Amino acid sequence: MNISNKHIYCFFAIVFLFSSWIIFYTIPRELQYPFFFAPAVLLILYKYHPYKRKNVIAFILFGIVLFRYSLPQEIDIRSLELYASFIRSIVIASIFLIDKKDLIKIYKYFVIILAPILLVSLVFYLLKTLDIVQMAPITRYVSEGGEGRAWNVYYLFSLQDMPYRGEVIRFPGIFDEPGYLGTLLAFILAIEKLDLSSWKNKIFLFCGILTFSLAFYLLLLSYFFLSVHIQLRYKVYAATIGFVMLAIGVLFFQDVFQDRVYERIVSEQGLELAQDGRVGIARQEITIRGLANLPPKELLLGKGYDAGREEMFGTSLTWERLVLQLGLLFTSFFILLILFFSSHSKQTLLFALIFIASLLQRPAIFAPIWFFIMLVGIYADDIKPNGSNTGSDKSKS
Repeated sequence: MNISNKHIYCFFAIVFLFSSWIIFYTIPRELQYPFFFAPAVLLILYKYHPYKRKNVIAFILFGIVLFRYSLPQEIDIRSLELYASFIRSIVIASIFLIDKKDLIKIYKYFVIILAPILLVSLVFYLLKTLDIVQMAPITRYVSEGGEGRAWNVYYLFSLQDMPYRGEVIRFPGIFDEPGYLGTLLAFILAIEKLDLSSWKNKIFLFCGILTFSLAFYLLLLSYFFLSVHIQLRYKVYAATIGFVMLAIGVLFFQDVFQDRVYERIVSEQGLELAQDGRVGIARQEITIRGLANLPPKELLLGKGYDAGREEMFGTSLTWERLVLQLGLLFTSFFILLILFFSSHSKQTLLFALIFIASLLQRPAIFAPIWFFIMLVGIYADDIKPNGSNTGSDKSKS
């Protein structure tokens, strides 16, 4: 078997996409590692010959971070959980052993699969939320984690159903949260160098806008203004398309935009971060005080993956969970690794910066999909966008 076969690339893309936080349409959780990810690793190792030094170093160093994350708070040398943690960290770290050319081809299939799914999802979402068609849910999905979260599942999209507020009218696609999809699409558009000559990237932009995810808006705007490799003429073109799409979104979903974006940035005191938001000023002060009161060992080395919600210092999950799980030492090591392996070009370094910035509000970073997207991002200057690439610097590092 040869990984150059397009069916194998498609297999990888499906593994990365459908083992993530997808509601109802996901690969069953208990099957993901033994039946999907383990064969993927074997294929990686089969193809990967001869080994390249940089890939092996990345595999080892990121594997160390992953292993620290995988360890529970209470470590027993006789426990099978310890060895399961070791295997799980190797499985995910093996993503770094994928050859660059193969990784980019897998990413292309990832985009090819995601774009039409989001297009169909978007059509049904608009029909439902704009009351064009009366649409009953296919089923109701209740979270397995016992948090009491529930979703009404429709055709390739779902809406979270809150006990006292009803359905949350933000576009999540097939994922469990609009913010999850918004963050993912911000990364994809950055990898694509904001090339909007492709219909896929236009769909990604419009879907990202309709997530009304503050992360999507801030990450993409940061990339837009800092991306010196994109010509000014093309920036004007991209900004025009983006503004038109945003205006359409605000026109039909004014209340959602007001609640989820505008009011979280502009308060009664003027332009500042909202106090009750995920990245609010008061929220960060509470977190910093809580972390400062931890025992020195826990603050430096963390508690492992099972540092639960009851140990959080506030009502929202932010970067504090990453620090609780990894500690300051491994969190800093993780960030330095990202910067080091992305430092070979302005494009990849910029991607690394917005990826690191996303950790403020997207701390569940150890799912395979995020490591896959991160690794693609640090090779982003080798990727030709889906469109004509009219505004980007094509030079390779």
